[in-house]
Amino acid sequence: MKIAISGNVYMLPDIMEVQEELENKGYEVVPTFEFLDQLSEKDEAKKEENRASFFEKLKTSDALLVLNKSLKDGKEDYISGSSFLEMGFAHALGKKIYLLQGIPEVTYKDEIMAMSPIVLNGNLNDIK
Repeated sequence: MKIAISGNVYMLPDIMEVQEELENKGYEVVPTFEFLDQLSEKDEAKKEENRASFFEKLKTSDALLVLNKSLKDGKEDYISGSSFLEMGFAHALGKKIYLLQGIPEVTYKDEIMAMSPIVLNGNLNDIK
């Protein structure tokens, strides 16, 4: 199974850890971004190019895993705007969508639920 991973740039260490764990389980993993944390605001074109590249990679993936961990500021099960966009794209392509944690209490919760994500509650072993 080929899995694309999505998450906020602040979760890059977590993304790398989950990527390694999934690869050790035999999954092929496609990270959402490559070194976006190292690009300055002036590199906006490169960020957009990378985003388009990810959408192309998502087309060939079997599933999308959103790392929606809680943030230090208290936002539970945080899903960034970019991850939400990627979820919508994955849904339109008919891909499985996994959430590492629960569905956040946000104004667009109904839209998230309409995509029928599979909530893992932190357990990567539930990816099938």
